[in-house]
Amino acid sequence: MTAQGAGALALVLSGGGARGAYEMGVLRYALGTIAPRLGRAAAPTIFCGTSVGAINACALAARAEADDFGVAHVAARWESLRLDDIFRLGWGDLAALARWLIGRATPGGAASLLDAAPLAELVRDVILWRPLHENIACGRVQAVTTSATDLETGHTVVFVERAAEDPIPTTDAAVEWVPARLRPQHALASAALPIVFPTVRVGGRIFTDGSVRQNTPIAPAIRLGCGRVLVIGLRANPAILSARASGRQAPHEQKNLSSPLYLFGKVLDALLLDHVENDLANLRRVNSALRAIDPAVLAEQPVALALVAAGGGMRPVRDLFIRPSQDLSRLAADVLLRPVVRGRLSGPAGYLMRRIGESAAAASEPSDLLSYLLFDGEYAHELLSLGERDAHAHRDQLEAFLADA
Repeated sequence: MTAQGAGALALVLSGGGARGAYEMGVLRYALGTIAPRLGRAAAPTIFCGTSVGAINACALAARAEADDFGVAHVAARWESLRLDDIFRLGWGDLAALARWLIGRATPGGAASLLDAAPLAELVRDVILWRPLHENIACGRVQAVTTSATDLETGHTVVFVERAAEDPIPTTDAAVEWVPARLRPQHALASAALPIVFPTVRVGGRIFTDGSVRQNTPIAPAIRLGCGRVLVIGLRANPAILSARASGRQAPHEQKNLSSPLYLFGKVLDALLLDHVENDLANLRRVNSALRAIDPAVLAEQPVALALVAAGGGMRPVRDLFIRPSQDLSRLAADVLLRPVVRGRLSGPAGYLMRRIGESAAAASEPSDLLSYLLFDGEYAHELLSLGERDAHAHRDQLEAFLADA
């Protein structure tokens, strides 16, 4: 059995398209190298993911009986990826795509920039759904959640599979909890990157990427009763991101920086990666406030009931946050220049990658969009290696955090 109750460890995985390989790099060190030495107390029992993080979270929860939670297997699958595994788009599809972009879609025609069929095949291949259900039923895994955005209401819907039947306390009217037996549709709904992949229908409702409203699902992990939360972000510290020189820009720079591909990447960056710092700051403020209150006061019935109503039994929750030490957009641009990668960029998908890279080079800025869409084993290998190095840099913190249940 795994650690439950106040010491339960939750794994929170963010969204970010192809950047998701970085999460597996961190976990290859955390769960593959450190955790086996510490025993099952160091094993996560709550898995919360959004977008590509939902796919990774489900894949690990399905292999929870393994010493490394199957990280090596999932990481190897990332390294085997090619653009054709994710993008299935022929030149003949471009006319239908152009009609869709200007609002003249036809029945059975394009519904997004990219075909989701290869992604669906990948989700069915990498996630062992029956073992996932069995791990939850036997208590090896306490809960798994995937977050998606209801397109009609704009609310976050958290699909949760767990053995417990008691209701989950929440006061957030913009977040809906839906008990579910998780299936490929739930992971695909969470990963339906707006415009890039088509919306997904689940239970008669239409969903898009969960990152639009809840990129880093820390709140679900806390509601589910964790005592510790390991959060993996997919954006480097703003202090190390390159900043443009202040002052007026030349006309050619203004033109390049206002290109649709550049702007779309910046919009995705704002939607998908800007929430984690705020979520962690809120968590730490609550922790500080609770620790400042006399335990005797917290034990008084009126106070305890008020805390339960406010946050499902507010309590200090320890966190460890690991994020890239390098700019992943710049890393993607460097990988794209490698002959072995450019040699694989065929068809419309390859043309799109080349155009994104050229647009970024003309603007002298790395492309955020490229870092989301470059589903290539070479890029995944670099992300895995970077994640492993970053986790190793946090070795002492990580070991103490995982050991202290």
